[in-house]
Amino acid sequence: MEPWVYIVLVGAVAIVYALRLPARTGKEDSEKKSLKETEAALELYMADIEHENSELLKLVGSIKTQSQSNKAALQEEIGGLREQVGELQKSLLLMDARLTAEEKGLLQLAATFSREASSGHAEKPQGREQAAEAVPPVKPRPVSSIKLRYPRLFELHEQGKSIDSIAKTAGLQRGEVQLILQLAQQEESV
Repeated sequence: MEPWVYIVLVGAVAIVYALRLPARTGKEDSEKKSLKETEAALELYMADIEHENSELLKLVGSIKTQSQSNKAALQEEIGGLREQVGELQKSLLLMDARLTAEEKGLLQLAATFSREASSGHAEKPQGREQAAEAVPPVKPRPVSSIKLRYPRLFELHEQGKSIDSIAKTAGLQRGEVQLILQLAQQEESV
């Protein structure tokens, strides 16, 4: 072969190599460029996630603070309600004691009254003898023992309350209230 053919062949190989070389560097440049873009996108994504995490932490902190303040307010309210319940229990005990004292007083008064009625007015003061002779003695009406046991029931009955409302207020059954009222009527008629 002739030397010029070698020169042409070497030149052609050099040209082809030269043309392929920029293509390789272009691919590497585009790969580097896409890698940098991916890294930048990931950095933006991470920054967004960090920002959202900090907002979530703030939100959780505010919710926690709010729940603690609500809890404290509820505990204060519970404390106040407990005090009220304690006061109501004390007043209930006082009312029970008063009611028991009133019942005892009524029983004593009824016993005294029945003793005086049974003695037949044996002991009369002298000033009263003349007044008693002028006015005929009034026969005392006996107090029903049932009325002494259930004063609240008869008080409600005298106010004109229905049997159902009396039963509900007194905490008794409707039939019990009817029976008590009937027994009281029978005692009064005797």
